[in-house]
Formats: sequence, C-alpha cells, structure tokens
Amino acid sequence: MEEKIKVSVILKTKNNEEKICETLESIKDFDEIIVLDEHSVDDTVEIAKEYKAKIIYADKNDFSIAQNQALNEAKNDWIFVLEENEIIPQKLVFEIQKYISNPKKNKNAVSFYQKSFYLNKEIKSALEKNILRLFKKESAEFLNDFSLELKLKSGKIHKIKPNRNAKNAYILKFIEADIIKSISDILEKTRNIYKNADKISSSVFLKPCFEFFNWYILKGAFLDGRRGFIFAKKKYIESFVLQIMILEKGAKNDLR
Repeated sequence: MEEKIKVSVILKTKNNEEKICETLESIKDFDEIIVLDEHSVDDTVEIAKEYKAKIIYADKNDFSIAQNQALNEAKNDWIFVLEENEIIPQKLVFEIQKYISNPKKNKNAVSFYQKSFYLNKEIKSALEKNILRLFKKESAEFLNDFSLELKLKSGKIHKIKPNRNAKNAYILKFIEADIIKSISDILEKTRNIYKNADKISSSVFLKPCFEFFNWYILKGAFLDGRRGFIFAKKKYIESFVLQIMILEKGAKNDLR
C-alpha cells in the first residue's frame, strides 16, 4: 500500500449521502479525514466511517466548538478544509503532495481556484473565486462560526493557479444540494429569530440583494443564462441565511 499524504482533511457534512462517496473517494489518499457532521439523519456518517473517518458532531448553536476540536485533534501539521459538495481532482491531490513535500520553499498556507457546477455543467462566471483551504497548524483560523471560511494568522499564502502552476488543478463544487439546504435553513433560522429578537435589521434584506447584484451583474453570471441566475440566487440565499444566523446569535447574547 502506498504511503498516505501527510495531510488532515476537515470535511463539513450534513445529510449528504448521495454525494459524499465522491468527495471521500477524492480525498482517500490523504492520511486523515475528520468529519464535522451537523447531526445528519441519513447515511452520511455511516458512509464516512467506511473511509475510516473520525466523526465530530457539531453543536447547532456553536459550530466553533467542533471547528476548534478538529484543529486540535488533527494529527498532521498540514490541514486541508473541504465542503461536503466539493471534489478534489487527482491532479490537485498531486499538486498538494508536491507542495508540502518541499518544506524549504513552501509558505504557511495555500489557496486554490474553484469551479462551480450545476447539474454537472460548469458555471463559468464563478471561475474567479480563490479560496484559502490548505494551511499549517496555528497559521490560520476559521473566520466565523457558520462556515469553513478561513483567515490567515501568520505567514504568507501561496496561490496554486490552474492555468500556470497546475493545469486543471481546481476544487470542483457542485451546488445542487446547497440550494435545497439553504432554503431549509432559511425556514429554520427565520422561525428562531422571530422568537429571540424584537426587531430585524435592514441589513438582513439589503446585503443579500447586493450579493445577488454583485454576482449576477458585476461578475457576469447573467452571461451563463439560467445557470448563472440560479448561481446568483444561491448567493442571495446564502447571504440571507448568514444574516439571520448573525442576528439570531446577537439576540441570544442580549438575552444572557
């Protein structure tokens, strides 16, 4: 058996049994898989266990506890963060292995470009997104409690550019399941916020509108026709859910 790549992958999941096998298969060459599961009620966790993944159940009210636990318990120096609907192509796995095997030249963190797909067709207007996902322990931290978005604490970021350094070395993201989950989260979070807050800030509605305008008009999603509209609408929904979650957290803090 070939030696595993010394990277700990932190994978966020929730009710994703239909797509999780493809994601896990794409990261099987890495040394450790840590799943942050938001209490899935389908077979997501059981499938992850078949890949010998370590399961950490995330608190619905404070996701940061699971995030920090995963970072603390990761056994490797390099950490790779992955969303549940993303797939890592073999070419990108090779680029990661090559990069971390040269400690004299590498930096503390690496960012990658991401391709987005809807119904297995690429949404070209989303090509420019560059995301920080690979880092050394202690050099980066999670930006908030609601996502796996990262920010650098120390050192510099190396960008793996697919058109130069690594041909086709993209992270591939499939957004179908995200749309359904976002709608479900909206209903749940909206019910909670009306219980815990006296008023709703206008930013709850204005920021999602700006997010839709930013992606559909400024970033050219309209050039992709219906797929571009759906992608921009997804960004609107994600922003709305995030505003609700931030407002809900503030309301709960005020009640303490």
